[in-house]
Amino acid sequence: MRPWIRLYLRSAFAILLLCAGTASAQDALLPGSNRLAPGQTVYHLTLEDAKQRALVTSKGLGLAKLAMREKGEVTAAAKTDYLPKLLGNVDYFHFNTNLGVVNTIRTGRLGILPPGSRTVAVNAVNQDSSLAAITLAQPITKLIAVNAAVKIAKADEQIAQAQLAKGTRDLLSGVAQAFYGLHGAQRIEAALQVQVNYAQQLAQIGSSPEIRVASIEARQALNQVHGQSADIAEQLNNLIGLPAGTLLVLEEPMPPQPPVHSADEAAGRALACNPQVQEAMATSHKAAAAFQIARSEFLPDVNIFGSYFNQTAAPIIQPNFGAFGISASYTFVDWGKRRHVKHQREYQIAQAQQNVQATIDKVVLEARQAYTGFEQANEGLALANEMVQARRDSEGPARLPAAIQAAKAATAKAELEQLHAEANYRVAHAKLMEVIGAD
Repeated sequence: MRPWIRLYLRSAFAILLLCAGTASAQDALLPGSNRLAPGQTVYHLTLEDAKQRALVTSKGLGLAKLAMREKGEVTAAAKTDYLPKLLGNVDYFHFNTNLGVVNTIRTGRLGILPPGSRTVAVNAVNQDSSLAAITLAQPITKLIAVNAAVKIAKADEQIAQAQLAKGTRDLLSGVAQAFYGLHGAQRIEAALQVQVNYAQQLAQIGSSPEIRVASIEARQALNQVHGQSADIAEQLNNLIGLPAGTLLVLEEPMPPQPPVHSADEAAGRALACNPQVQEAMATSHKAAAAFQIARSEFLPDVNIFGSYFNQTAAPIIQPNFGAFGISASYTFVDWGKRRHVKHQREYQIAQAQQNVQATIDKVVLEARQAYTGFEQANEGLALANEMVQARRDSEGPARLPAAIQAAKAATAKAELEQLHAEANYRVAHAKLMEVIGAD
C-alpha cells in the first residue's frame, strides 16, 4: 500500500489510544458533504462505469486504434503485389537532325508488286516520333519477396493489435487501482474524521498536553490523507474523462474471487493472452520474413510480360503491334552487400527469439508475483477481520472507564487496519486480474 497510509495510520493510532470515542471507523465511509465547494459537482461512480468511461474517452487508445487500422491497410496493399501489373508508357522524341532515309517499294494488294513499281525514299526514323506501350507484367521470382513482405505487414498489424491490447489492459488496470485506492482512502479519511471530531471535543473539555497533542496529530493525519485522496481523485477524473474537481462518490462491493487457484495457473493464463508475448512472437515472425527477403536477393529477377505498342517513329514498319516474352536480370557483383544483409537478418532472428523467451519469463514472473501478492493481501484481510471481531468481543468484559476507553481505542485501531487491509486486497485483486487477462 502507499506509504502515506502507513504514515497517517501511525499518527492516528496515537490519537486512538488516548481518546477513542463511541463512534467506530465503520460509522462514516463516504466523503463528507462539508467538503463540497461552490459549483462542484458530485458523481456517483462504480468500477464498471469508470472502466467504460475510460475506454470511450481515452485519447491514447484512439491513437492505437488508428495505428492498427493503418497497419491493416499496409497488409492489404502488400497483398496486391501478388497480381500482375498493367503498365502504360508514352514517349515523345524530337531529334535534332534527320536520322536517315531508306528506299522502299510500294506493294499492291496481298503484297504483290504492281506493274511499273518504283522505289520511294522514306525516313528511317521520323524526326518527330512517339512510342506508346501498354504492358501486362507478372513477377515470378519476386513473388518470394512479395510473400515475405505480406508476412512483415501482417506481423506489424499483429504488433499494433498487441499494443492496443496492452494499452487497454494498462488503462483498465490503472483505473481499477486508482478506483480502489481512492475507495480505501475515502473510507479511512471518513474514519479519521470521526476521530478528529472526538479529539476536538475532548480538547474543549480538558486542556491537558496529551489531549492537545492528540488533537493536533489527528488533524495532521487527516490533512495528509485528504491531500492524497484529492490527488488520486484528480488522477481518476482525468482517466475517465470527468471535469477536474468532480467529487467522486464510489460505490463498489468487494470484488469476486479470481478465477485462478495457484501461481502456476495464473502463469498459464497470463501466457495464453499476454499482449507482450504476442508482440514478441510477431516481431520474431517479422524477422524471419525479412530473412526470406534477404535470401530472395540471390535469385535473378524474372518476369513474364505481354505488351501492345503504337509507334510513329519508323514509317517503314506498321504503327501497331504486340509482343510477349520473359525478362530476367541479375546483379553479379555487389561487393558482398547481399551476404552482409543476410547475416544481419540472421542476427535479428536470433535477437527476436531470445526476446520471446525473455518476455515469457518476465510474464511468468509477474503472474506468479501477482498471485502471491493477492494471497498475502487476502490473508491480511482475513486476519484484520478476525482482529476487529476479537477487539469488539474484548469490549464486553471491560468494566472500569479506563479499561472501556482502552478497549474502544484498540477496536478503532483494528478497524483502521481493516480498512487498510481491504484497500490492499482490492489493489492486489486488480493487479492479478490484469495480469491474467480477466475482466
